[in-house]
Amino acid sequence: MQPAPFNQPLSDITKSGTYILKLIKPKDDAAIAKRFKWSNPDEAGKSFATCNLFFLGGDGLCLTQRFSVKYYTDKVTGEQKAGMALPMVVGKFSGTYAKAPSEDMSVEQLFKFVSIAFGRRATVEVEVTPNGEWNGKPQYRYRFKKITPIESVAYSAPADDSVNPDDLAPPTGEAIPF
Repeated sequence: MQPAPFNQPLSDITKSGTYILKLIKPKDDAAIAKRFKWSNPDEAGKSFATCNLFFLGGDGLCLTQRFSVKYYTDKVTGEQKAGMALPMVVGKFSGTYAKAPSEDMSVEQLFKFVSIAFGRRATVEVEVTPNGEWNGKPQYRYRFKKITPIESVAYSAPADDSVNPDDLAPPTGEAIPF
Protein backbone atom coordinates (compact mmCIF):
# COMPACT_ATOMS: atom_id res chain seq x y z
CA MET A 1 0.00 0.00 0.00
CA GLN A 2 1.43 3.32 -1.05
CA PRO A 3 0.53 6.43 0.93
CA ALA A 4 -1.91 8.69 -0.91
CA PRO A 5 -0.29 11.80 -2.36
CA PHE A 6 -1.55 15.02 -0.80
CA ASN A 7 -3.16 16.14 -4.07
CA GLN A 8 -4.97 12.86 -4.76
CA PRO A 9 -8.74 13.23 -4.38
CA LEU A 10 -10.47 10.99 -1.89
CA SER A 11 -13.10 8.56 -3.10
CA ASP A 12 -15.59 6.30 -1.34
CA ILE A 13 -14.97 2.60 -1.05
CA THR A 14 -17.50 1.17 -3.52
CA LYS A 15 -16.60 -2.54 -3.62
CA SER A 16 -16.56 -5.16 -0.90
CA GLY A 17 -13.08 -6.38 -0.06
CA THR A 18 -10.19 -6.16 2.36
CA TYR A 19 -8.58 -2.76 2.93
CA ILE A 20 -5.87 -1.34 5.16
CA LEU A 21 -7.58 1.56 6.88
CA LYS A 22 -6.45 4.20 9.35
CA LEU A 23 -8.87 5.79 11.81
CA ILE A 24 -8.44 9.54 11.31
CA LYS A 25 -8.69 12.03 14.17
CA PRO A 26 -10.72 15.18 13.40
CA LYS A 27 -8.29 18.00 12.65
CA ASP A 28 -9.70 20.74 14.90
CA ASP A 29 -12.48 21.63 17.33
CA ALA A 30 -14.91 22.49 14.52
CA ALA A 31 -14.40 19.07 12.92
CA ILE A 32 -14.78 17.38 16.31
CA ALA A 33 -18.08 19.23 16.84
CA LYS A 34 -19.31 18.05 13.42
CA ARG A 35 -18.34 14.41 13.94
CA PHE A 36 -19.14 14.00 17.66
CA LYS A 37 -22.58 15.28 18.63
CA TRP A 38 -25.95 14.49 20.19
CA SER A 39 -28.49 12.51 18.18
CA ASN A 40 -31.97 13.76 17.44
CA PRO A 41 -34.33 12.83 20.30
CA ASP A 42 -35.88 9.37 20.01
CA GLU A 43 -39.57 8.59 20.58
CA ALA A 44 -39.01 8.88 24.35
CA GLY A 45 -37.40 12.32 23.89
CA LYS A 46 -33.89 11.17 24.86
CA SER A 47 -30.74 12.07 22.90
CA PHE A 48 -27.59 9.97 22.74
CA ALA A 49 -23.94 10.70 21.97
CA THR A 50 -23.08 9.76 18.37
CA CYS A 51 -20.01 9.93 16.20
CA ASN A 52 -19.11 9.69 12.54
CA LEU A 53 -15.72 8.00 12.30
CA PHE A 54 -13.61 8.60 9.20
CA PHE A 55 -11.39 5.80 7.89
CA LEU A 56 -8.76 6.39 5.21
CA GLY A 57 -6.92 3.87 3.05
CA GLY A 58 -3.54 4.39 1.44
CA ASP A 59 -4.94 4.68 -2.07
CA GLY A 60 -7.21 7.63 -1.27
CA LEU A 61 -10.16 5.32 -0.63
CA CYS A 62 -12.20 6.24 2.42
CA LEU A 63 -15.41 5.62 4.31
CA THR A 64 -17.37 7.23 7.11
CA GLN A 65 -19.25 5.08 9.59
CA ARG A 66 -21.81 6.34 12.14
CA PHE A 67 -21.91 4.94 15.67
CA SER A 68 -24.12 5.64 18.68
CA VAL A 69 -24.07 4.68 22.36
CA LYS A 70 -27.84 4.02 22.27
CA TYR A 71 -28.78 0.59 23.56
CA TYR A 72 -31.12 -1.60 21.53
CA THR A 73 -33.91 -3.90 22.62
CA ASP A 74 -33.22 -7.59 22.03
CA LYS A 75 -36.09 -8.94 19.90
CA VAL A 76 -36.06 -12.32 21.62
CA THR A 77 -35.64 -11.44 25.30
CA GLY A 78 -36.85 -7.82 25.30
CA GLU A 79 -33.73 -6.80 27.27
CA GLN A 80 -31.86 -3.56 26.69
CA LYS A 81 -28.40 -4.37 25.30
CA ALA A 82 -25.40 -2.29 24.38
CA GLY A 83 -24.39 -2.17 20.75
CA MET A 84 -20.98 -3.77 20.35
CA ALA A 85 -19.94 -2.28 17.00
CA LEU A 86 -18.25 0.82 18.44
CA PRO A 87 -16.30 -0.94 21.22
CA MET A 88 -15.28 -3.62 18.74
CA VAL A 89 -13.88 -1.03 16.31
CA VAL A 90 -12.12 0.92 19.08
CA GLY A 91 -10.74 -2.26 20.63
CA LYS A 92 -9.51 -3.75 17.37
CA PHE A 93 -7.89 -0.54 16.12
CA SER A 94 -6.28 0.30 19.49
CA GLY A 95 -5.26 -3.27 20.30
CA THR A 96 -6.94 -3.04 23.73
CA TYR A 97 -10.15 -4.31 25.27
CA ALA A 98 -12.94 -1.74 25.03
CA LYS A 99 -16.09 -2.45 26.99
CA ALA A 100 -19.46 -1.15 25.80
CA PRO A 101 -19.90 2.52 26.65
CA SER A 102 -22.70 3.69 28.91
CA GLU A 103 -25.88 4.86 27.24
CA ASP A 104 -25.61 8.03 29.37
CA MET A 105 -22.13 8.85 28.04
CA SER A 106 -21.61 12.49 27.05
CA VAL A 107 -20.21 13.60 23.70
CA GLU A 108 -16.92 14.57 25.40
CA GLN A 109 -16.68 11.15 27.05
CA LEU A 110 -17.41 9.47 23.70
CA PHE A 111 -14.57 11.43 22.06
CA LYS A 112 -12.21 10.35 24.85
CA PHE A 113 -13.41 6.73 24.49
CA VAL A 114 -12.66 6.70 20.74
CA SER A 115 -9.43 8.75 20.93
CA ILE A 116 -7.26 5.75 21.90
CA ALA A 117 -7.86 4.35 18.40
CA PHE A 118 -7.10 7.52 16.40
CA GLY A 119 -4.12 7.20 14.09
CA ARG A 120 -4.09 3.40 14.30
CA ARG A 121 -4.31 1.12 11.27
CA ALA A 122 -6.01 -2.22 10.74
CA THR A 123 -6.78 -4.63 7.94
CA VAL A 124 -10.55 -4.46 7.55
CA GLU A 125 -12.79 -6.77 5.56
CA VAL A 126 -15.63 -4.49 4.43
CA GLU A 127 -18.98 -5.47 2.95
CA VAL A 128 -20.33 -2.62 0.81
CA THR A 129 -24.01 -2.20 -0.10
CA PRO A 130 -25.41 0.66 -2.23
CA ASN A 131 -27.70 2.87 -0.12
CA GLY A 132 -29.42 5.28 -2.50
CA GLU A 133 -28.28 8.75 -3.52
CA TRP A 134 -27.84 12.08 -1.78
CA ASN A 135 -27.32 15.29 -3.76
CA GLY A 136 -26.82 13.19 -6.88
CA LYS A 137 -23.97 11.16 -5.35
CA PRO A 138 -24.26 7.44 -4.60
CA GLN A 139 -24.22 6.51 -0.92
CA TYR A 140 -23.01 3.24 0.58
CA ARG A 141 -23.68 1.24 3.71
CA TYR A 142 -20.61 -0.41 5.23
CA ARG A 143 -20.40 -3.50 7.41
CA PHE A 144 -17.09 -4.47 8.99
CA LYS A 145 -16.88 -8.25 8.77
CA LYS A 146 -13.39 -8.72 10.21
CA ILE A 147 -10.83 -6.32 11.69
CA THR A 148 -7.21 -7.30 12.26
CA PRO A 149 -5.05 -4.68 13.98
CA ILE A 150 -1.70 -3.76 12.47
CA GLU A 151 0.93 -3.44 15.14
CA SER A 152 2.76 -0.13 15.27
CA VAL A 153 6.46 -0.43 14.69
CA ALA A 154 8.44 1.19 17.45
CA TYR A 155 11.85 2.40 16.44
CA SER A 156 14.38 2.50 19.22
CA ALA A 157 17.58 4.41 19.62
CA PRO A 158 20.77 2.78 18.37
CA ALA A 159 22.23 0.16 20.69
CA ASP A 160 24.45 1.49 23.43
CA ASP A 161 27.85 -0.26 23.14
CA SER A 162 28.72 0.68 26.72
CA VAL A 163 26.23 -1.87 28.13
CA ASN A 164 27.88 -5.07 29.34
CA PRO A 165 25.86 -8.15 28.15
CA ASP A 166 26.63 -9.90 31.45
CA ASP A 167 24.64 -7.20 33.27
CA LEU A 168 21.55 -8.29 31.33
CA ALA A 169 21.56 -11.87 32.68
CA PRO A 170 18.62 -12.93 34.88
CA PRO A 171 19.25 -12.26 38.58
CA THR A 172 18.98 -15.98 39.49
CA GLY A 173 21.98 -16.82 37.33
CA GLU A 174 19.86 -19.02 35.06
CA ALA A 175 20.39 -18.86 31.33
CA ILE A 176 17.84 -17.05 29.19
CA PRO A 177 15.54 -19.77 27.74
CA PHE A 178 15.73 -18.62 24.13
